[in-house]
Amino acid sequence: MRFVELMILAMLVLISLMVAITVSVKVLRTVREAWYKSYYRLIEPALEQYLLTNEPQPELERLRPWQRDRFVSALIVERMALLRGAGREYLMKLADDLGLVGLYLGALHSRRRWKRARAAENLGFFGGPRVVGPIAELLIDEDETVRAVAARALARIGTNEAVRSLAHTLDSPSEITRLRVAENLERIGHPAVGPLKESLTDIASLGTRKLNGPVMAAQVLGNLRAAEARGVLKHAARNAAETDVRAQATLALGKIGDPEDVPALLACSRDEAWPVRAQAANALGMIGEVSSVPRLKEMGSDDAWWVRRNACFALANMGPEGETALLELLHSDDRYARDRAAATMEARGFTRRAVRNLTKPGRRGARAQDTISILIKIGATRYLKDLAENMPEGDNSDALREMLEEPMVATRREEAPPDGATSSASSANGSSPDGDLMEGVPSEGAIEGKQ
Repeated sequence: MRFVELMILAMLVLISLMVAITVSVKVLRTVREAWYKSYYRLIEPALEQYLLTNEPQPELERLRPWQRDRFVSALIVERMALLRGAGREYLMKLADDLGLVGLYLGALHSRRRWKRARAAENLGFFGGPRVVGPIAELLIDEDETVRAVAARALARIGTNEAVRSLAHTLDSPSEITRLRVAENLERIGHPAVGPLKESLTDIASLGTRKLNGPVMAAQVLGNLRAAEARGVLKHAARNAAETDVRAQATLALGKIGDPEDVPALLACSRDEAWPVRAQAANALGMIGEVSSVPRLKEMGSDDAWWVRRNACFALANMGPEGETALLELLHSDDRYARDRAAATMEARGFTRRAVRNLTKPGRRGARAQDTISILIKIGATRYLKDLAENMPEGDNSDALREMLEEPMVATRREEAPPDGATSSASSANGSSPDGDLMEGVPSEGAIEGKQ
C-alpha cells in the first residue's frame, strides 16, 4: 500500500507540473504577442509616414539594432511583397539607412543555418543588386534549405548577375538544388533565357562530359516556351555529345511548339539513342503536325518500348489521320506494334467510342465494326470483355458480345476432337479450348522483347 500511495502522489505531482508548464507557456506567449503588438503600433505609423513623405522618421531611427531586426525588417518585407515602383525603392533605401542590409550581410556567414537562411531571405527583398555576390555564395552551402532560400532570394532580385549565378548552379551535384534553381529560373521568366542559351551554346565543345547544367537549361527553356532559343536547342539536339542533352533539347522544341521545327524533330527521330527518338516522338505529338504521321507510324514498330509508346500516343493526338495510322498498326506483322497500338486506343478512349458506334448505320458503324473485329483477331479482348460485362444493356452491348463469341465458337469447332476421343493438348496443359486466342501472349508492358 505504501508503494501505491507513493506512485499516486508522484503522478499527481507530475500532472500538476504539466498543467503549470502548459499555463506558463500560454501566458508567456500571450505576453510576447502583446509586447510585439505594442512595438508594431509604434513602428507601423512611422513606416507608413515614411512611405508617404520619404522623410526620416525619428521613431524608426531611435530603435535599437535588435528592434530593427525583429520588427522593422518584418514590416518592410510584408510591404515589399505588395508594393511596386517608387514604394519599393523607398523601403530598400530605408533598410539600408537603418543598417539592416549590413546586418544581414554579416549574418550570411553565421554558423547557424537558420540565421543564414533568414538573412538571405530578407536580403532577397531589400538587399538590391549589390548583395547578389554574397547570396550566390550560399548556393553551395552545406545545408539544402539554405541553398533553396538563396536561390529564391536571387530570383526575387532578378538582375543579370543573379540569373547567371542561378544558371551556373544548374550543374550542382545535388538534384534537389538543381530542381529548386530551375524552378526559380522559370519564375524569373524571359530574363533567364540569355544565360540558359549560353549553357547550351557551350555544349558542342564539351566532348563526352556528362553535365547536368545543359540538361536542366534545355528543360527550363522548354518550360518557358522560349521561341528565341529554338536555334540553340536544335543545335544541341543534333550535335551534343551527351544523350540526355540531345533528348531534353528535343523535348524542349516540342514544348515550344513551332511547326517549322518539325524537320529537325524528324531528323532527331532517327537518332541512334532511343531516349532521343522517344522524346522526338513526344515532341512531334505536342506540335501535332499531320505531316509527321508516316514517320510516327514507323516509330510504332521501333525496337525500344518507350519509342513505340510515345509514337502511338503522338498519333492519338493527330486527329483522324493519327487514328487511321493506329488502326493500320493493328494490321502490322510486328506483334509489339499491334499490342502498343491496341493499348493506346484503349487508354485514349478510341476503343470505347468504337463500341458505342457498333450499331450505328453507315460508314461510322462499319468502321467501328472493323476496329473491334481486328482487336478481337489480334487477341486484344480483355478490355472489350470488361466493357461487355459492365456497359448498360442495349444494342451495343449485345453486338459486342456476339462479336466476342464468334471466334470462340469457331475455335471450339476447329479444336473439337472426334467422337469418343479427347484432346491431348487440352489434357496436357489443363486449359480449355474456348479461352482467348492470345491469352498466353504477355502484354507490352511485361515484355521488352526487342529492347
